[in-house]
Amino acid sequence: MARRPRVGDDELFEIATYLARPDTLTEIHAELPARHREGFEAEYAAASGNYPLPGVARHPYYVWPEGTNKQGRELRIYFARVPPEPPPIRQLYTDYGKWYARQDRYRINHSNLVMQLFECGFVLGMNNQNGDRIA
Repeated sequence: MARRPRVGDDELFEIATYLARPDTLTEIHAELPARHREGFEAEYAAASGNYPLPGVARHPYYVWPEGTNKQGRELRIYFARVPPEPPPIRQLYTDYGKWYARQDRYRINHSNLVMQLFECGFVLGMNNQNGDRIA
């Protein structure tokens, strides 16, 4: 499956502004096989200004051991939907009836968008605790 392209600046501004709200409880997870770890960690460091990564093998950072049936990295945004959502958010999120939807959480699967959010000051894990980082 091909990666989605980066979003445009106007959409990114709307998405980041919405997800930076404390009431959205935005949390970013990364899940990847061990062979992608070094590349992801270098990209994350560059995008986040060397913000420290959480420990591996637990949320929000899962590095799967070699041999696990994981093809590539998956960067996901979990959040609480707080209306009104800007149009780019409405077009991106899903609930798929999964556990996170039962907890009033929604998910966006979009690795390029997540990397763009890291460039804006978002980090792995919860992002409503330090709005000063998010530009």
